[in-house]
Amino acid sequence: MKRIGVLTSGGDAPGMNATIRAVVRAALKNEMSVVGFKRGYNGVLMTSKEQTDDFTMMTSRSVSDKIHRGGTFLMTARCLEFKERPYQEKAISNLKLLGVEGLVCIGGDGTFHGANALKQLGYPVIGVPGTIDNDLAYTESTIGFDTALNTAIECVNKIRETSDSHERASIITVMGRNCGDIAIHTALACGAEVVIIPEKPWTVEELADQVRWGVMKGKRSMIMVFAEGAIHSLKSDVAAICKKHDSLSDISVDHLTSSQIARIIETLSGHETRATVLGYTQRGGSPTAADRILASRLGAYASTLLRDDISGVAVGVRGGSLITEPIEEAMNGRGTANEELLALIDELS
Repeated sequence: MKRIGVLTSGGDAPGMNATIRAVVRAALKNEMSVVGFKRGYNGVLMTSKEQTDDFTMMTSRSVSDKIHRGGTFLMTARCLEFKERPYQEKAISNLKLLGVEGLVCIGGDGTFHGANALKQLGYPVIGVPGTIDNDLAYTESTIGFDTALNTAIECVNKIRETSDSHERASIITVMGRNCGDIAIHTALACGAEVVIIPEKPWTVEELADQVRWGVMKGKRSMIMVFAEGAIHSLKSDVAAICKKHDSLSDISVDHLTSSQIARIIETLSGHETRATVLGYTQRGGSPTAADRILASRLGAYASTLLRDDISGVAVGVRGGSLITEPIEEAMNGRGTANEELLALIDELS
């Protein structure tokens, strides 16, 4: 190939800029030119009034001073139209018009679905796992996970200090969609007493019992790390619980939040409980060394594969070595939690 494209799509992740940099510089080293598409698949569809809002020719200087920056300078967005075949065909037509022979797609599950759609239509693509959720089973780690984890750890450490001062229990919600990896690793690294994840069923009654038991053991504070998707694995009859307690009568069981879960636990346990949602702080910040290195390795590998006319795969790492996986198989999520780490959290709490 002589010209390739690169885009970032879906949720941003620290290390995306480092990945773009690696794709571009490796391609230029291999005597390929690179087109950078803006706002994910929207840029490939070229719907903007100005051409410069959709794509740009990349040079070595384009990616200078980017390796340490969070976010993505190509910007990112979701593109619902891209689920439809006519838009996919239009994208391929646009790519061919620009002389782009292959496309590097950096992102998570949704990004890989878009890339796989192009593959099914015969267009060469490479998927690079850029998502803080770490929810792609084929690779040991995704770009952005380590940075998000370290951000969460820093925040939990600070919350524990104030929880200890006020002798309260704290529920801290971390991101991860339907994968509990951020929650599990944060809980273990911070010495949390409890972790609640989407992969494991749980009840508020059990959490309240754990808070009561912690107080009886003399704990001044308790940290419960709550994965955002864990609300879907809740097995309690919350409506019945709220009906029994007048102080909970205003809680809407259709749209439960971590703050409401904290109120229920406080009522059942008799111990002050507060909730904190870390939110988008986990997506921001300068990528860690681990994410910069992973991004550089995977980005350069993607360029090299396209140079050699290898496509239709996602790149990743396993056992420290670079790997490829057919992109339709790479979209499979983790599904199960790390039982060893869960057991260790319980043992050390």
